[in-house]
Parts: sequence; C-alpha cells; structure tokens
Amino acid sequence: MKQIRWIIILAVTALVLGGIFIVVDRRTKEKDKEKNKGTESKQLLSINADSVTRIVIDNEEGHFAFDWDMQKGCWKLVSSDQFRINEYAISGICTYICDVKSVKTVAFDCENTSAYGFDNPVTIKVYTLDTDEEHPYILQVGDSTPTHDAYYVMVDGSDDVYTVDYNTGSIFCAAKNTLRNTYLFDYNASQLTYYKLERSGKVISELKRNANNDFELITPAGYETSKLTVDDLTNLVIRVQVTEFLEEHPEDLAKYGLKDPWAKLSLEAVDDGATVKEEMWFGDMTTDSDNAQEMYGYFTSTDQVFKVLRADVQFLEYDAKKYISPYCVTVNIEDLSGIDVDLGEVYDLHETLSLDYANGQYALGSTDIDAFDDEDLTQQYIEFFRSIAYLTFTDTDFDAKPEGDAAMSITYHYLDGKDLALTFIPAGDKNYYLMKNGTYTGQTVRLNAFTGTGCMTNVYTELLNKVKNHQ
Repeated sequence: MKQIRWIIILAVTALVLGGIFIVVDRRTKEKDKEKNKGTESKQLLSINADSVTRIVIDNEEGHFAFDWDMQKGCWKLVSSDQFRINEYAISGICTYICDVKSVKTVAFDCENTSAYGFDNPVTIKVYTLDTDEEHPYILQVGDSTPTHDAYYVMVDGSDDVYTVDYNTGSIFCAAKNTLRNTYLFDYNASQLTYYKLERSGKVISELKRNANNDFELITPAGYETSKLTVDDLTNLVIRVQVTEFLEEHPEDLAKYGLKDPWAKLSLEAVDDGATVKEEMWFGDMTTDSDNAQEMYGYFTSTDQVFKVLRADVQFLEYDAKKYISPYCVTVNIEDLSGIDVDLGEVYDLHETLSLDYANGQYALGSTDIDAFDDEDLTQQYIEFFRSIAYLTFTDTDFDAKPEGDAAMSITYHYLDGKDLALTFIPAGDKNYYLMKNGTYTGQTVRLNAFTGTGCMTNVYTELLNKVKNHQ
C-alpha cells in the first residue's frame, strides 16, 4: 500500500510540475514574441509587373503620371507637366514597387505619422489590369531614418509604419530631374532624319535624308556628302547627355547667354512612323575660367535650361566642309578615256594620261606604259592617276567672287565624249579657287594639295624615274 501511495504522489507531482513548465514556457514565448514584435520582414506589396498599366507619383515637385504603352512597349508621360522621360527610371520604380518587403515594423497603429515624415510623403499609386480605377496599390514614403540606412513607408489600409532599405526608398523618392531623359536626343542614329546647325543666326550646315535614306547636304547645296563624316556626326549627336537640369520656364535667358544664343541645333527623327522634332540653343560657358568645361543649353520644346559638356558638343564648331566629300571631283577610272594635267608655271607637270581600263592599256603622253610589262611600273602609273583623281579641297569660301585667269587645270575625258574641266584661279597666299567647267564651287585648294608628300607632283616624279629606268 505504501508503494502504491508513493507512486500516486510522484505521478501527481510530475503532473503539477509539467503544468507549471507549460505555463512558464508559454509565458516565455509570449514575452519573446512581444520583444521581437516588428523585427521580422513583411511583404508589403506583391504585384504582377506584367499587369501594371499606370504609375502615378506625387511628390513635392509635382504630379507625374506614366502609362505603359502595350503596343510600343514603353512608358509615356500623360500628366500635364510634360518633359522627355527617363524610361529606365520609371521601369526601375515599377520593378521595385512590385515587390516591396519591409526591414521591420517601427510603429503599430501609429497615431503620429508626422514624426516619420508622412505630413508630406511621396505617394506612389500603381494601377493594374487586376485593379479598378478607384482601388490602386498605394505606397507612401516618408523621411529617411536618422542613420540614413532606411526609409519609412506606409501602405494603404494600414496605420502601421515600416522601414524599407535605403536603396529602395531612394528609388521611390526619385526627383523630377531623375525622371527626365538626360540624352540630348534619345534616338538611334538610323532614326535621325534631319540636322541643322545655325551659328550667329546663319545656317552653317543642313543635312536631310533623301529617298535612298542617305544624308545629303541641303545647305550648302550641290555638294556630294561624305558618308563617313556624316555617320560620325549622327553617332556623336545621339550620345550627348545633359550633365544637369537647371531652371524651368526661365524668365531671363540672357544670364545664360541664351537670349542671343551662340548656336542653335535642330534635329528630327522618325519614331514608329511619326516625326519628332527638337530644337536646342547653346549659350555661355558656365564659368569665366579658362578651364571651364560646361556650357548652358536650352530645350525650346520644354522651356528648360540645362548644362552640357562643351567637349561633348564639339560638333557645333564644325563647318559645312566637314560633311562635303573631300575630293575635288569623284571619278572612276573605268569611266574615263584620259586626263590632261597642266600645272602651268606653278610646277613643271604638263601631261596626258591615256586610259583604257577595260583592256588594261595605259599611256603617259607618247609612252606606252603596259608595253614595258612591268607590274611595278603599272602600279606607279595607277598611283599617279589616283593622286590626280583624289585631289582634295582644303577649305570653303562661299562668298568669294574669283577673277582672273586659271593658273592650273585638270581635264577629265569621259568615254561618253563629255569633258569635265577643273581650273584653279589664284586666291593669294598659295591658295586657289576651284572652278568646275568655269563655275566657282565655293571651295579652295592649297598648293600643298598638289605638291605635298604623297601628292601629285611627288608621285609624278617617281613615275618618271621608273619610266627612265626602262629607257
């Protein structure tokens, strides 16, 4: 009986102790839960990014609404304050707001949200295919934390205040200038269709794509265009970025040197079949220092002053000659029957080249070049032809009115019986006006284009020496 009594006593004791342990353990867990309350990360927003149709941002700088264009696959600014947008910035906001996790909860059922910067928060609304117009997803962003490692946020339908990591909060607090497109003209080079540069009120160069999709010079007109330099130009233009946006709707353009701008640039492009245009003005350097690197610019379409690196827009200093084919004339040897070269009293070069490219028959005056059966000599003859055909002009002088007799001439005889005569009238200081069939081209040629290293007279001397070696 005593054994049974002890067993009963021990069993009751175990039950009592077990109950006490359970109670204590529960209280401990409740205390730990209370202690850790709010420290766990929480999913605040989870949105299907593919269903987003509109993002609206309200901050201290204004109201900005962006719609997703399903057909073109791009964001469009649809609110009243219009400017060229940075689609990467909008896409970044969309990506981050579709998956927002808190770092921790800092206040439950907060009654004084102003302490966290919610008197004037950044408010982002997200509209999707799954929500109606009256019930978007809403996120409010307040101040950054005192340690600047997070931002306070709130979500619609809750009075709790959370924090999100600093990078995420910074993306949501994007300034208006961050939402702007920083490219001067954000299109591909292949989309660019028109370029016009003015300096001091005068059109310096004007280029436009023709029916063959090639750029041709409109101003000055009548010149063959250098495709290489025009391609370089278009690639330069589309890469230029604004370094800083300044005043909107300026009242005094003069303080930037933009009332009477140094240069004006007009550009056009075709985007999805529609023509887009932009005109930019360029004024003073931003400082008077000799080392100044930035200059002021102005978008006429958005009434916005900006800064840009002068080195990035160096093409504004280029003259039209940059885009003109560098050769005095473009000829092909297969189209010619001969060339007469007469450098008059300038240099002792008075020769006739007889050309029969189809049959490989060439002569220099009365000397039959191919009769020597010397490949090296024939190649030297071809080099002499090229030095004549590839004669380059040096500069332009559109206002000049050449007078007097020609000092030199080159006449091309074509297989079809036509002739093209280039004549060179002295312009002073070893410079010559270039005439084509008696009409001034607006171009000038320096003497060293004839006599410089690798040019016509040097190649001719080498050819004569090779001919003499066969005689």
